[in-house]
Amino acid sequence: MMKLKSIALVAVFVLSLLYGCGGESPEAVESGILSPGQVDSSMVDTVVKVRGEVLSAVENPGGLGGLLAKLGNGDGEVSIRIQPQVWGALNERGKAQFRKGRTVAVEGTLFRAGRELVVIVSRVLS
Repeated sequence: MMKLKSIALVAVFVLSLLYGCGGESPEAVESGILSPGQVDSSMVDTVVKVRGEVLSAVENPGGLGGLLAKLGNGDGEVSIRIQPQVWGALNERGKAQFRKGRTVAVEGTLFRAGRELVVIVSRVLS
């Protein structure tokens, strides 16, 4: 089971390297932000913006670097994966946003890893 999860994480990592992100105006950042309960499988392979409460967070999962977290809002949950290069670019204040109980907003490409939906974060919005 752990081997399968590791393979899924590596696959998600490789796929995330294939997708870039573009800059947007501050007005565009605030528009279109979804709650974790609004994210569904029809959005796979698209860029999504999600805001939710950090339910759990693991730094350097499986020795891969970065952060793996789960966001929720009472109506649903979605996993997020922050790659090492994005995580490393955050200062201490930026990293502190991902403590359990805090509300964060992120943007990234949505993938399916097994039965889970995972946002590969390209940008932290808040």
